[in-house]
Formats: sequence, structure tokens, C-alpha cells
Amino acid sequence: MRHLAAAALLIAALSACDQPVDEAEEAPAPAAPAADATLDLQATGIVVPAQSEAEQFDLPFGSARAATEASIASVAGGEIGRGENAECGEGPMQMTEYDGLTLNFQDGKLVGWSASAPYVPQLTRSEMLADPAVAMVEGSTLGAEFTIGTGEVPMISGLFAGEGDGAAVENLWAGSTCVFR
Repeated sequence: MRHLAAAALLIAALSACDQPVDEAEEAPAPAAPAADATLDLQATGIVVPAQSEAEQFDLPFGSARAATEASIASVAGGEIGRGENAECGEGPMQMTEYDGLTLNFQDGKLVGWSASAPYVPQLTRSEMLADPAVAMVEGSTLGAEFTIGTGEVPMISGLFAGEGDGAAVENLWAGSTCVFR
């Protein structure tokens, strides 16, 4: 199942990660994604859960680009594009895009991600806001923006497709991104 469940997403948003994957570490070879492949998008990186015969791969922010891309390709399939934006607020970023997922890199290291379907929870605005860890961002210039997480821990940010209670989750992002306010 490629979709994240709300409970798993909220738990993942508050989870801590292991050390970054080293470039020298062996990464799984890119392959076609399994029909039931999943990713745990976290506020501090991405976890590729154990699937089929492959073991879990932790990809916290700071992980090497090549290992990250190989690990993600095993779940998301091949990349569909690459780009660079020299005008990001946190400095120039290189991006690798997959269907529904964009990885952000600086100096060859994973620094952030952004996601849309199928990697966002299939929940409505009212369902998401029922969780005390989810809060609206007042006065956002981006639209119906929300955050997942509380206190000093890293957070996941997102956008609902609209203002109504039935609005779907449209996008999620964490880490360093090129979100212009």
C-alpha cells in the first residue's frame, strides 16, 4: 500500500532517525516498485520500511545523494526529473523528482523532501485537525497550511486542497525546501 496512514504519519513526524547513510554504504539497486511499497515520510528524513526481501533503510537528512536516490527508487520507481533552483531561501538546491515525491539536496546530501499523492494521507481536513499534533498556520500566504508536530521537534508542513472540512491533504514537506512565502 503506497498511501500513508494518518497515525503512522503523525508518529513518523515525531520520530527520531539514525545516522545518515554514508556514500560508501551499499544501497539497494533501483528496481520497479512493488505494488504494496511504502515510504515513511518523517520530519527528519525518510524511512524505507522493510519490504519483500529488502531490509529497512533509514535516510535521515544528511544522507548521501546516491544512496538516497537508490533507496527511494526501490520503492518509488525511477526518477522522472532532475532540477536545480539557485534562488531557494536556504541556498541553491538540487532536486530529484519521482512520481509524487521530490527530494532536495545541497552539497550532495539530502536536506528535505516534498510529497503529493500517493504519498500524502487520504484524510480530510477535519480528520487531520482532530489530532492535537496537527495545527493550522494562521495568516499563511500559501493557502490552507498546517503543521504536524509540537514543541521544539522538527515538523512536517502541508497544505489542504481548500478551506472546507472535507478538503483533502494536497502536499506535505519537511526539512529544507524551496517554499516561497
